[in-house]
Amino acid sequence: MLVLVLSLGLHWAFLQSAAWVGMIVSYSRDASFAEAVSKTFDGKHPCSLCKVIQQGRAEEKKQDQQQTKPISKMDLGVIWQSVAFNFDRDRERIPSPDLNALPRREEPPKPRPRCSPAGILA
Repeated sequence: MLVLVLSLGLHWAFLQSAAWVGMIVSYSRDASFAEAVSKTFDGKHPCSLCKVIQQGRAEEKKQDQQQTKPISKMDLGVIWQSVAFNFDRDRERIPSPDLNALPRREEPPKPRPRCSPAGILA
């Protein structure tokens, strides 16, 4: 579960939410609640936790871009080329049924064998 949260980046959302709650509480001590909310979300008054979160997200983006750079340079045209299949040669290898062959008229042995010869060897 923790790996999923980290891979989706939800840890940043959790930390940012905690920072906003802390900022609203902090700013509401000196001003009204409406002013505290507007200061929190105006982007001009970031707290220290907001700055750490912003740096962490930037570093994470930079690492993701460095990891994906070789892939973006790869020529994907070769992968998506269409291939023409010729099934005519495969049809030639399939033997046609022998229409003159006689059907098998023997009955199975009685009593029927309980295990196959392959089962005896195993």
